[in-house]
Amino acid sequence: ESVKWYFSVDTVRSHPANADAASITKYAEIRSNIRGGVYRYGRSVADRPLHAIVMSMRRNLAAFTLVCALVANRASAEALPTPQQYFGFRIGADRKIARYDKIIEYFQKLAASSDRVRYRNLGPTTGGNPFVMLEIASPATLRNLDHFRTLERRLYIQGGDVPEQEREQIFREGKAVVLITNNIHSTEIGSSQMAIELAYRLATEDSPTVRKILDQTIVLLAPSVNPDGQIKVTDWYNKYLGTPQEGGAPPWLYHTYAGHDDNRDMFLLSLKESQMVAQVLWHDWFPSIWLDQHQQGPSGPRMFTMPSSDPINPNVHPLIYRLNGIFGQMQAAALEAAGKDGIMHSSTYTSFWEGAMAWSGWWHNQVGLLTEAASAQIASPIVQLRTDAARPAMPGMQRMAELGLMGPVETAPAAPVFQIAPPRDVTPRADYPRPWLGGNWGLRDIVDYEMISAMALLESAADRRETLLRQIYDINASTIEAGRKGQLGFGDRTPAYAALIPAGGKPGDQQDQNEVVELVNKLRMGGVEVYRSRQPFSENGEMWPAGTYVVPFTQVFARYAKDVLEVQLYPGGQHATPSGASDGPYDVSAWSLGMQFGVKTVFAHDPLPGNLALESITQKVGFTLEAERNGANIRFPYSGARSAVIVNRLLKAGVPVRMVGGQIEAAPSAQGWSTATRDFDVVVKTTSAVPGIGTTLRLPRVGVYQSWTANIDEGWTRWVLDQYEFPYTTLHNTDVIARSEEHTSELQSLR
Repeated sequence: ESVKWYFSVDTVRSHPANADAASITKYAEIRSNIRGGVYRYGRSVADRPLHAIVMSMRRNLAAFTLVCALVANRASAEALPTPQQYFGFRIGADRKIARYDKIIEYFQKLAASSDRVRYRNLGPTTGGNPFVMLEIASPATLRNLDHFRTLERRLYIQGGDVPEQEREQIFREGKAVVLITNNIHSTEIGSSQMAIELAYRLATEDSPTVRKILDQTIVLLAPSVNPDGQIKVTDWYNKYLGTPQEGGAPPWLYHTYAGHDDNRDMFLLSLKESQMVAQVLWHDWFPSIWLDQHQQGPSGPRMFTMPSSDPINPNVHPLIYRLNGIFGQMQAAALEAAGKDGIMHSSTYTSFWEGAMAWSGWWHNQVGLLTEAASAQIASPIVQLRTDAARPAMPGMQRMAELGLMGPVETAPAAPVFQIAPPRDVTPRADYPRPWLGGNWGLRDIVDYEMISAMALLESAADRRETLLRQIYDINASTIEAGRKGQLGFGDRTPAYAALIPAGGKPGDQQDQNEVVELVNKLRMGGVEVYRSRQPFSENGEMWPAGTYVVPFTQVFARYAKDVLEVQLYPGGQHATPSGASDGPYDVSAWSLGMQFGVKTVFAHDPLPGNLALESITQKVGFTLEAERNGANIRFPYSGARSAVIVNRLLKAGVPVRMVGGQIEAAPSAQGWSTATRDFDVVVKTTSAVPGIGTTLRLPRVGVYQSWTANIDEGWTRWVLDQYEFPYTTLHNTDVIARSEEHTSELQSLR
């Protein structure tokens, strides 16, 4: 009622022409009461002008509004079911997994009931599921989200130089933008569960820590960056729950094509999921920090945090490695403070290679963090026999055999207990001060460790917000300056100012023009600025034609461009293991995209001409096709794998196709030709050449054998066939056996 009175007074005072009769009456009543001394504000109201009374009421209203907001937020939080209420079990409970579709359903409820959360569907996955990301921040930040996104883009010097005044605005107003990706490896199920509790906590909790995080950061949270696999693993686990097969991995790839290799795709960006993550990272949001949460084997440390181990890559800015260590150690410190055992850093995961999720952020001047929690048996707990720190366990299978632990130990048919041998590494040291000695370990432990580490990161980012922004800006600015001097890579003996990619203007420049297009498009997906020269120019002592693709190193993501276009030489032999053997690569050891695409790329060792006119490539470059027509007959060269797409489309449409020399000939209808050449920029010239005599082509009969042991090579083979639109049939054991028996029967009948 007081609020209504306030608005009555304020309306009559400020806009008397807009006041209704009731407001005027109320205004007169309040004025009369004020003059009569009924409403007092600390001293005789007769001595105070009416506007002072109104201002007092306005201040009271502000406080009242704040209370209303807090009450509304509390009411909203109370209306929203907790994760345990919604899913029917405590998150991380033994043998319980929240399925991806239910997770995003819950996230939609969060976004609908909380003004701290926005729900975004980034697009369909390979399997057609929603790829979901939450944007979480204070209500004030979310109301003005485009402004803060613009500040973050300008932090990464997108759209031109940043004047000093604008820089100070970024440092003063900008937020620490943190991307947290989870569950790319689907059997590493814990982080998809932890994301539920993290989102709920940030959406509902009013603790000082959470308010600080919401005020100082913007959290981008993806519960699973392989939703298809999360669903497959959950369904498989539930199907065999309570049987001897409980906790086993599915017999097929948990990513349709890539399986475990989905976390090796961030430099090639072949998969839909990788491309959507890249869009967020290097086109939409440009987060300064990226945390990717994983699980490792069950027998050793309970969690790995950054920094990672040697060797490092000379194209990464040194401050990025330092920041990886700072934020990773804040996570480790929080875990130690919580009394958690088994926290290790600077081990196993090397700092040299691209391809893994958060790793690829380093070459984009982003803090890239990895956590690796020890695994359970999917959602089933394990029991690791405890070790005596003074008497370490025997190595490997010998100890397992002694203990009789060669698989699950059945206590009852419906509840297998998974026991493993004691941990072997139990020596306290700087990178592992409180070793894990064994004990019970389950999904809830994984959720707890990941929650502690995620919250520690967010609080650290909030505390260091302005320092982080200044340091990231300095890294970006120094990258551009190093590119201007040709000095991007530490220790490079030859300066490199740009990468040049011939467009195929001269015979022999490129073996397949469409592979050039593919490479350019991949670079652009990674946020690299690519240009085409509008005129011939001289570089490295030779002339380059107009149309040459140019990647100047005077750009923020030049480190990434240089790294994926140069030849990798792994620095083996410099880093020895305790046994004296040389460390090998953790995983991928080379990612030279020019070599992998069969595309000629050259580094410019002299500064680019100052008057060189360049045209920015702002859209996806289309594949090209040059064809000749004589009446209904069309001829085009078979120049590479992309040509197979057109051939396969024509054959599927029933159009006769011939191979004449190195040329493809066909006589499709206008509609058939248009359909076959979609996605291509086509130039057709008229010719008088008559159709030739050649080999008739037919659709191949391709069978891909898929065993019941997931095989990544089989998956990538299907990816290649699908990309180039070859028809194929997937064969399983029963198909091969049936055909073999049929073939045997045919042979017997011939006898």
